[in-house]
Amino acid sequence: MSSKGDAIRTVIAAAAAVAVLGCAEPPKPKPAPVYSERIVLLPNKDGRDSAVIVKRATGDQRISTPYEAVDLVGSKESRNELAQEEVEKRYGGVLEAQPARPFTYTLYFTTGTTELTAASRQSLNEVRSKIKGFPAAQVTVTGHTDRVGGSEANDALSLKRAAAIRDLLVRIGIPRDAIEVVGRGEREPVVQTADGVAEERNRRVEIKLR
Repeated sequence: MSSKGDAIRTVIAAAAAVAVLGCAEPPKPKPAPVYSERIVLLPNKDGRDSAVIVKRATGDQRISTPYEAVDLVGSKESRNELAQEEVEKRYGGVLEAQPARPFTYTLYFTTGTTELTAASRQSLNEVRSKIKGFPAAQVTVTGHTDRVGGSEANDALSLKRAAAIRDLLVRIGIPRDAIEVVGRGEREPVVQTADGVAEERNRRVEIKLR
């Protein structure tokens, strides 16, 4: 009796399954994908300000704050301020691959010497901090003079100024062979002057990192 009863229940179950299958609706078509995009302003590795202008047929939008975004979903556009943690979590790989932009520092010297001016000495800590945080630094240090003194002496002085700054960079950890030193004498003044005129803005060293 038990075996016969099981057989009957099996037949009933099979019939019910057939009935259910027979009533099943055809699968609904999948909805068409909705186009979406996000434009996020990432911070520069060198700390400088930047901005992006998003141009569309509906108009231009300028975003200038790090982690600010313009989102487009279908035809709906919106602006959003994302959390730094969210951006770093979702786009960490992109952030790591972002190249650092080259930048330049200028330091100034007292007349006829390799001594920095008081203002430039005060900015040295900022320069050191920026350079130490710059990835894979390749540095060019170019010395200049004003037009006081002969051109030959100024060539030598500009090179000495560049070498002095090179030595400073080596002391904070930049490899010596990563630093190119150039002396340009009085050839490339920031301010044009007559011969023999002292001009602090021309007595300088430019540090270029890339």
